[in-house]
Amino acid sequence: MSHRLALAALCLGIAGCHLVDQRDFNIAAGRAPAPRAAPPAPLPPPSLVTIRYATPDPQYRDAVAALVDRALARKHDVLFTVTTLVPASGTGEAQASEAAQAAGSGREVAQAIVDDGAEPGQVEQVLRTDAGVQVKEVRVDVR
Repeated sequence: MSHRLALAALCLGIAGCHLVDQRDFNIAAGRAPAPRAAPPAPLPPPSLVTIRYATPDPQYRDAVAALVDRALARKHDVLFTVTTLVPASGTGEAQASEAAQAAGSGREVAQAIVDDGAEPGQVEQVLRTDAGVQVKEVRVDVR
């Protein structure tokens, strides 16, 4: 009878045990990994000159002239990027009409850069709509 009692105790003891596996060393083993959120995209550096057309004729010539002088003094083959932004609101036709009118403002700023000493090939023009702007803007960046 002692063999039966020992066998019964052994069976009950084994039932309370578990086999050693990876979870004994790493409690997350076997679980699907939790996805991590992507880090936020870095913000682009602010433009060197931003001309907001909240008024019909903003005064920008002095700021543009100073920028051109500084940029050309540092690097003779500098590239000026003139980006004209129009609000992305209204119908497609309204946006196209506003973009066509805004292109003239971008050309004026680009011409001012050339008048201040840059070569025409050093000025790049970009025109796009942007939901983040409320009024037409022209931004000047240097590369």
